[in-house]
Amino acid sequence: MDNNNSFYSKVFGWLFVGILVTFVSAYLVSNSYDILDLIFNKSGYWVVIIAQFGLCIFLSARIHKMSQTTAIISYVLYTLLTGVTLSSLLLIFEMGSIIFVFLATALVFGIFALIGAKTKMNLASYGTFLLVALVSLIVLEIINMFMLNNTVDMVLCIVGIVIFIGYIAYDMQHIKAIKEAGENSTNLAILGAFELYLDFINLFIKLLRLFGKERD
Repeated sequence: MDNNNSFYSKVFGWLFVGILVTFVSAYLVSNSYDILDLIFNKSGYWVVIIAQFGLCIFLSARIHKMSQTTAIISYVLYTLLTGVTLSSLLLIFEMGSIIFVFLATALVFGIFALIGAKTKMNLASYGTFLLVALVSLIVLEIINMFMLNNTVDMVLCIVGIVIFIGYIAYDMQHIKAIKEAGENSTNLAILGAFELYLDFINLFIKLLRLFGKERD
């Protein structure tokens, strides 16, 4: 196997590991009343959120300088903490609905990852637009947490889906550029997997909120 294919294998291998860790941890936490009580009825939730945010910044800013072991631990820990925060979704939505949305997410993800890898259009120029759109979305979602407007929430979910679909193609083209530059380190593969992981998980959450069927 040449270095180019090897790099793609590393990226998607780590992406698979991240998604697996997330959903296994979410399932285990959702079936433990003690852990659920510790996280969601006490201050544990905010500790997890802050830890996630810190790891996200740490991975993005220091991935080129940290050791391979540190990169792996940081990535896996982030995906595990994400599973902890997503465990509540397994209690809110029916399992059949979650599985359906997960498969739909995987399909959409695969299509736009392929587009990002194959398109001749330079998507780098859209990076600033996507970032501004994402920050605006986050601000509006925080505001709507206090407004509790269902219509606004639905609109924001749709906008979020469009943004993260754009990010899938954008990040995939970035990974392609790394591959074509001949770089094949584990740290860069983890960075690529981390970018795609964030796209996948956020797209999954938006689609679940929009199309998921809640438990009775």
